[in-house]
Amino acid sequence: MTLGKHLIGAPPWRSLPQGVVVYGEKDPSDGVTYYWEEWEVLGYENLDFWVEYDHYTKAVTLYRPAESEETLDPTRMRKGQVVTVTLSGKKYRTTVAEVGVGTIASLDGSFTYDLSIGQRVAYAELRTKDMVLSLEKFDDRIIDLYHGTVLDTAGQKAHFGKRVAPLQTRVNPLVAVVVLVAMGIGLFSACGDRDRNRDDCTPRTVEQQYDASGDPVTTDQTCSRRSVYGGGGGGLGK
Repeated sequence: MTLGKHLIGAPPWRSLPQGVVVYGEKDPSDGVTYYWEEWEVLGYENLDFWVEYDHYTKAVTLYRPAESEETLDPTRMRKGQVVTVTLSGKKYRTTVAEVGVGTIASLDGSFTYDLSIGQRVAYAELRTKDMVLSLEKFDDRIIDLYHGTVLDTAGQKAHFGKRVAPLQTRVNPLVAVVVLVAMGIGLFSACGDRDRNRDDCTPRTVEQQYDASGDPVTTDQTCSRRSVYGGGGGGLGK
């Protein structure tokens, strides 16, 4: 994704990313700070959509605004709690899958909200067997509810005209063995350095070369480097 550049998917999907915010949250169980990013996009029906990319799970979720008849507050929820949510007159029995407080680590672009670095946002994720809801509390006045749809590669292409999640490259195991044998044990130190930096490398292009028989022999990867977030590698627009 690129701020200010339209994404054109299958009709009627057309959206415009206008801002991206990166949240961080420290997990007390392992001391690691996990990050996720949310892109505010103006899109279909002129609604305020958000696209979330989780740096740890690598999941891409499209969130659209929703309204519930109940007054919901993520700060009053606990993991595992059963919460009834009524959407468009239909009641859903949801379970709180996650609760926490994210801290804004970075901002870029413009937003329909007044956001600032260091701002804390309480959240809760409510799930049924086939639905996910995200509840966010920015302050005592603003509590938003969103209905989420997890997008696989096909879903991303349908909504945005392309895959927006970073590619997860795979190395041919046979090629890896041949290279290791050819270069010897000295390669391991270099591999160690590369592995430490692997998570902050987002592939831009992958060029596959073939031998005379048509079998793949090498893969060349062009990468864009970014700072490492605790939960994983690159993001949608990096």
